[in-house]
Amino acid sequence: MKAGKVCLFTIGVITGVFLAVIFGCWSLRTKAPVVREPGAPGEARLEYTPPPAPTFSAGFLAEYMPILMTMLTPKMVKVTDDIYVAMGYAMGNVTMIITDQGLVIIDTTESEESGRKIMRDFRKISDQPVRYIIYTHFHPDHNQGTSAFYSEGVKIIATKEFLNWIHGRNPILGDQYFRRALDIFGGAAEPDYAFKTPIRSPYLAAGQTPEVILPDITFDQNYSFTLGNKRFELFRAPGETWDHLAVWIPDEKALDVGDDYYLSYPNLTGIMLEPRPVLGWMNSLAKFIELQPEYLILGHTRHLQGAELIKEHLENYREAIEYVHNQTARCINQGKTVDQAVAEIKLPSRLAELPYLREMYGRVDWSVRGIYNDYTGWYDGRGTGLNPLPPEYRARELVALAGGADKILSRAIELQKNGEHQLCAELCDLVIQANPKDKLARIVKANSMLYLAFNNNNLIAIGSYLSAYSMQIKAAQ
Repeated sequence: MKAGKVCLFTIGVITGVFLAVIFGCWSLRTKAPVVREPGAPGEARLEYTPPPAPTFSAGFLAEYMPILMTMLTPKMVKVTDDIYVAMGYAMGNVTMIITDQGLVIIDTTESEESGRKIMRDFRKISDQPVRYIIYTHFHPDHNQGTSAFYSEGVKIIATKEFLNWIHGRNPILGDQYFRRALDIFGGAAEPDYAFKTPIRSPYLAAGQTPEVILPDITFDQNYSFTLGNKRFELFRAPGETWDHLAVWIPDEKALDVGDDYYLSYPNLTGIMLEPRPVLGWMNSLAKFIELQPEYLILGHTRHLQGAELIKEHLENYREAIEYVHNQTARCINQGKTVDQAVAEIKLPSRLAELPYLREMYGRVDWSVRGIYNDYTGWYDGRGTGLNPLPPEYRARELVALAGGADKILSRAIELQKNGEHQLCAELCDLVIQANPKDKLARIVKANSMLYLAFNNNNLIAIGSYLSAYSMQIKAAQ
């Protein structure tokens, strides 16, 4: 719209408002909307027998247990004669590069306890002193075990952006960050209420907020150094986080990409966590491809070896991200709702069938929702959400219209018996919103959360459902 047209349009709006006031069509004194808080319904009084405890399917166990056990079993993996990766000691991997003048450590896991175990086993391979520690990014499973590797004189390197996230997360949102990390790994309630899983969580320091040893050296886009017989080229690589970096070791043709690649469709927009740079992730993958590494070292799961295999993985990974991003942008531009976009956007079958793009950690629908939120904000343009009433107002009206909590929960229990756990849980939520003291609604919902966990193939979803289960059990006491 040209400037002249904007001016005429503004004059027209002002004139219309003026005439409306003059002729009494519109008063500048707005009338306050009528707001009536409905009364909370009484608690449900139904008899309820919980369903039998769910179990994981044989297919899930066959497909995922080998991966989980690999992540949970401590092992020292030899990449080259001078590069070793400690896996399974904790959630994050730790990489050791041996030079003839000392060691370079990439990432340090999330706890000093696991870090000391790793360092003990590194010492079986090399007695060289640690000279440098590199943080790939600010996520706590990559930098909270530093004290196990650190001694006076060791240089710690990270991006400048790392400091922004560390300083922002710890003093302002540190408690919330760790609470959300607990949630997605199934530990959001006290042990007395949590569902007991048969295997330990790999996130040993969940819920703790130890001091991070801050870097001595920070850089904006690129930083390089030589130690002994090896050169290390570090460069900014936004993806899993805004502050992410990658480490290129040209003498070994090895590239450490931290969490910018792992054997799952990526978690492009972490649920309950910070927004992520989707376009930056695509650009970082393009840089990785250009380097043509023969070894791709990862922050989680085992490294990849072979230039052609790595190129194929990275190209498909990048294509999957680009496809979901571009299709989401198309839906936004077409005026479609986020729910319409979620129903429509699926990975092309060629990509969806690749084992390293299965939705084990990230999910396409979560990515669509996250991209929508980043690009469009919180208001959907439909009026109702501009100044909404508290959710319990609508819930109480609907519960009353349905004939009370017993009526709704009776239907919810029927749905649960039929295996319709999502709809069952949503009906329970309606009753809980109307009356948070309704214990039966929480117990019924908890059991459906358990079934949703055991019928899911995504590790974050499983953990989140188990947390939801334990929080409802606690609230029902």
